[in-house]
Amino acid sequence: MGDVARLAGVSPATVARVLYEPEKVALARRQKVQAAIEATGYRPNVVARGLRTSRTWKIGLIIVDGRLNPYFVNLSQAIRLAAMAEGYTALTFQYGSANEPVADAVQQLILNRVDAVIFSYALRPEDIAPLTAANIPVVQVEQEAIAGTDAVMCDPAPGIRAAIAHLTALGHQRIAFMGGDPAAYARPRVHGTTMEEERLAAFRSAVRDLGADSDPSLEVLGRYFTLSGLDPSKEGRAMMQRILDMDQPPTAILASSDMLAAGILQVLNAAGKSVPGDFSVIGYDDSISSLLAPPVTSIGRPLQQIAKTTLDLAIAAITDADHRPMRRVFDTSLTVRASTAAPKS
Repeated sequence: MGDVARLAGVSPATVARVLYEPEKVALARRQKVQAAIEATGYRPNVVARGLRTSRTWKIGLIIVDGRLNPYFVNLSQAIRLAAMAEGYTALTFQYGSANEPVADAVQQLILNRVDAVIFSYALRPEDIAPLTAANIPVVQVEQEAIAGTDAVMCDPAPGIRAAIAHLTALGHQRIAFMGGDPAAYARPRVHGTTMEEERLAAFRSAVRDLGADSDPSLEVLGRYFTLSGLDPSKEGRAMMQRILDMDQPPTAILASSDMLAAGILQVLNAAGKSVPGDFSVIGYDDSISSLLAPPVTSIGRPLQQIAKTTLDLAIAAITDADHRPMRRVFDTSLTVRASTAAPKS
């Protein structure tokens, strides 16, 4: 692949994309790479490479079903491309609310002798135990189920604080938080808190510090999606209806996923309310927010950095017998779009 890259004047990552995802490469560059492949007679031989290195050059990826939250589609693609650029194939399994498919996926990956497994995210410690027992390195992304593995986390506080600062600067004082109920998600508290607790705490801290209304009734909590996984925006619609029924409703809403924000827009549209005329809305994930109407202001993560760091940690664990697990934390940030404005007088 290096010979092909030098002859074509491109990077090995571009050669990999031409081989495995040609639609991602511009036509002129693709033609140069294809000409170099023909000139060199290059053919990938994964089996031979595995025999030389005692690796299979496969990485497992177990991830939340993208139909429930499109953020995981974007994360999966970013990790897969990062793996491809390093010569690895990503074997991907998606799961919804049930635990059994995760156990099945873990067994399949062990049978396929993967070199490492990336979880985004593991639900239970017992999901990871068979992998550690088989000495397969694990990288946990976003949420940890056990300690002692590499982990790539995101700090919700910077993005949430930026969101509340943006809303208060516009003149909003009654700001609702719509998010996952910590009591509804029995996640392991590896470092003392869960993802839901961290987001709720970040909201409370920002509201308090920036002088907005700290009325507890403005915290509207539930599930991100139904247990069946059907109709992903249903939970957001139910929570928004609770907000509309309030005696003193907020003027702005921070939803802890873009899918919840989509449910907000559906209810407001049906009620004849406008965004941002009647309510300002902010999402979280920055996955589908730019596709909604209006485009929604949203809190996002540095997806490409997360994918590259995740893969770098996996490869370090694969190649270095003395590798010690590391924990990397990335900040969230706010992208402002058309769904936020000053409240009505």
